[in-house]
Amino acid sequence: MSENNYKENTNYSVSSPHARRYRPKFPWFKTIIVALIAGIIGALIVFGIAKFIDHTLPEKDGAKVNQSHSNSGGNTLDGKSDKYNSVNQMIHDVSPAIVGVVNMQKVNSLEDFLKGRKSKSQEAGVGSGVIYQKNKNNAYIVTNNHVIDGANKIKVQLHNSKQVDAELVGKDATTDLAVLKINSTSGIKAIQFADSTKVKTGDSVFAMGNPLGLEFANSVTSGIISANERTIDANTANGSHKVNVIQTDAAINPGNSGGALVDLNGNLVGLNSMKIANEQVEGIGFAIPSKEVEQTIKQLVEKGKIIRPSIGLGLINLEEIPEDYKDHLHVDKDKGVYVAKVDNANGIKEGDIITQIDGKKVEKDTDIRSYLYEHKKPGESVKLTVERDGETKTVSVKLKEQKSQNHKKSFTEDLNPFE
Repeated sequence: MSENNYKENTNYSVSSPHARRYRPKFPWFKTIIVALIAGIIGALIVFGIAKFIDHTLPEKDGAKVNQSHSNSGGNTLDGKSDKYNSVNQMIHDVSPAIVGVVNMQKVNSLEDFLKGRKSKSQEAGVGSGVIYQKNKNNAYIVTNNHVIDGANKIKVQLHNSKQVDAELVGKDATTDLAVLKINSTSGIKAIQFADSTKVKTGDSVFAMGNPLGLEFANSVTSGIISANERTIDANTANGSHKVNVIQTDAAINPGNSGGALVDLNGNLVGLNSMKIANEQVEGIGFAIPSKEVEQTIKQLVEKGKIIRPSIGLGLINLEEIPEDYKDHLHVDKDKGVYVAKVDNANGIKEGDIITQIDGKKVEKDTDIRSYLYEHKKPGESVKLTVERDGETKTVSVKLKEQKSQNHKKSFTEDLNPFE
């Protein structure tokens, strides 16, 4: 009922023939209006308090990236950018966010050792990096873990060729990501992150970095997104495991690792990490999606590492066990994971063959590792289906926190005595 109708139906005069039958009606409309106004005022007060509290709890430096407000992956049919008139303009604007990362390691020569001289740090390798946050005093850089692996000192070469020392904030071998911090902020800028879930096959992209070292610093190659989502087996310093990647045909060469894969708007869609190096293969490179880079950055800055669950087992893929050993171990299967060693009394025994984890089929140890990393946390439990002495059993195993590992083999990873 409108306000006018309400007045027409209630404002009777004394001379009206209906005056004797009139009964005052409850003012519903006014009550509703008052309630709405009170609700709005209350919401504004709560919002103001929440905003005040939010401002009093600042985020830790380096934990947040700059998000792009672009609604697409960055490509249109005519190749037009939302922000730039040309590719050259985009590259010129984004380039100050791309850096070179120099891995410095101590080299002990026999002459230095015999003369008692201290070893000096020398350049052991060069990769790329991307500045993702800049404030008044510091700038934060994301790169690949394998770019800085083994370094006792890290240097960063800025777009203007100036080299500065970098501090390692955190690194993770499994995701192959690392975060660095530098104190020099002059002449640099932070890149914006695209939403990699919106990237589509066919989108134009550009790989920016330092192929083959600093001699070719600030190089750019172009291509398209060949596949917006791939799951591949990757060998990192923390063993072999499944990773989600974006595939591109933009040229990626040694030294491009840790560099930016950007769209037509200059937004980061991925961090260039690997390629298939084979004489018969051309144009198959891979980048870590920006969404995963963002999530890893946050944990590395806040905790210095990625906290993952450990199942506490030494595992061997059945397909890797030689046939003559299978008879000795009483194994008659080709798919599944053999338990070679048990960390503690968790209900699993040496010699068990794991076939399922929480009801999902297990064919390789990477199936177990990927499931744990994606779905579980330390302190939670998983149900393992195992074959033991010809019988099928289900065992509940409580997960612990995985110890930081940055080498090829670890107890919770591959433990293969048959290699």
